[in-house]
Amino acid sequence: MQILNRQLRDRLALLLLLLGAGLAVMVLVAPGVLVSQPVLVFSGLLLAAIILLGRKSLRVPPISLIVTVMAAALALPFVVVYRAFGQVDMISFLFHAKAGITGVSPWMLRDEIMISLCALTSIILISYLLSSRPKLRHLPLVTAALLVLSNPFVVFQAKLLLQPVPDVDLASKVVTPQIAENLLPPDIVYIYLEGLDRRFLDPDIAPETAKVLRKLEAQGLSFTDVRQVAGTGWSIAGMVASQCGVPLLPRGYLKREVTESVADRFLPGVACLGDLLGGQGYRQTFVMGAEAQFAGTVAFYLTHRYQKAIAQKDMMAIFPPEELAKASVVWFSDDQMVYDVARMEFAEALADDRPFLLTIATIGPHGVPNYLSRQCSSDGQAVHTKDVIEAARCLTGMTEQLVADMQESHHRSGRPNELRFILQSDHLNHGHQALPDDPELALNLLILIGGSERGVTNARTGTMLDVFPTVLDWLGFPVAGGKAGLGVSLLSPDAGDTLIETWDMPVLDRIVMTNMPMFEKLWEGSH
Repeated sequence: MQILNRQLRDRLALLLLLLGAGLAVMVLVAPGVLVSQPVLVFSGLLLAAIILLGRKSLRVPPISLIVTVMAAALALPFVVVYRAFGQVDMISFLFHAKAGITGVSPWMLRDEIMISLCALTSIILISYLLSSRPKLRHLPLVTAALLVLSNPFVVFQAKLLLQPVPDVDLASKVVTPQIAENLLPPDIVYIYLEGLDRRFLDPDIAPETAKVLRKLEAQGLSFTDVRQVAGTGWSIAGMVASQCGVPLLPRGYLKREVTESVADRFLPGVACLGDLLGGQGYRQTFVMGAEAQFAGTVAFYLTHRYQKAIAQKDMMAIFPPEELAKASVVWFSDDQMVYDVARMEFAEALADDRPFLLTIATIGPHGVPNYLSRQCSSDGQAVHTKDVIEAARCLTGMTEQLVADMQESHHRSGRPNELRFILQSDHLNHGHQALPDDPELALNLLILIGGSERGVTNARTGTMLDVFPTVLDWLGFPVAGGKAGLGVSLLSPDAGDTLIETWDMPVLDRIVMTNMPMFEKLWEGSH
């Protein structure tokens, strides 16, 4: 009878351990899997199994378990990112590892951190408990090997080493544009709509947001096939791509060297929109609600001839403490406050004889998490939310009003210059769990308002790299040959093929990521 009881207890313990292992693996590989109270769930399963096993669970851990712990520790940050964003953009991960995330607290991902930590800890303990069985004594080493081989960094490096890459010298293809003087240069407002890609134009996904975006499209020229190539998939990378025509990668990582951090000189080796318009006498200002040092964002704009940048701490000198508190969401000021500052800067620019470029960065529909400005929340306090559709609706409504207000103010000012708006997503939305992953829908937004076009669409296939020469062309500063950086103007049919028209996306991604001479050139002089 005791033997039967022992066998039954062992089998129950094994069943609980296998159940825990299955749940842990699901947590690691399927970001949509949610576990309420993960500490209680995983600890409960393990404690029950340990009680059933009795003294078997109290043996001295094998030395191989140390390897498992190390492999799990290396996997933890990637698991957290994967659970939060639905993917691991290794380029973005490596860039932020050196450029920094000043002002951002890991606490914003506390749920993902907790469930990832519980799952990995459970896998370590389960491999230890199961290794008491003679046939499974090497399980900790097997577990460690699986964690290492599935680590996104290892997979990323393996792909770079093993997948074929065409021999293309991108460094030689980077075009430094020259623009002619425009006798009546337009005033420009450039708005980066955080994560607001073309999926939000689908009325089945986001009906209210789609309605507003369609109204904005009806005012101008819209591009319907702008894709996201490697090195352009996060905020500062999208800004660099669209204003400089080059992707953004950390310098040195492909050589297995220590990557260089971002200092005050951000990509000084490339000519960007700010450099070209600065040479035309433009007054240039950048506004965002995050910390100035976040990912080197302000450094990028000041490096490229923007005269003024207003970030979160600068707003403390503009608004009273109670308003700042209402607008504060963890680590930044809400889009409503950013747009308030933009209105002030716009009014100052109207009183200046110089043409101006006002660039604005928003944050609302980030994807993970999302943020509602005060005017969209129930109690007038800016908050974070998991509802990306509501966050998108909030931002587009405020943007539509901002565009209308600025158009009216500019008209009343009597300025002879045209007023041009560039509205674009900085990257595809990070909310992979809430939005369809259809490549025909997951395209970057680009709407140009203020020219002669009304309700016109351009379906030519391009990437964020092509936005730079396209915008120059549309603003009345066409570049010779229709090329700038690595981009080709989507408005110039005689400029040649875009990179994405030459290679398909997987091949182009590999070409971009393995062209170290280009990145050495772009970062030259940064320190």
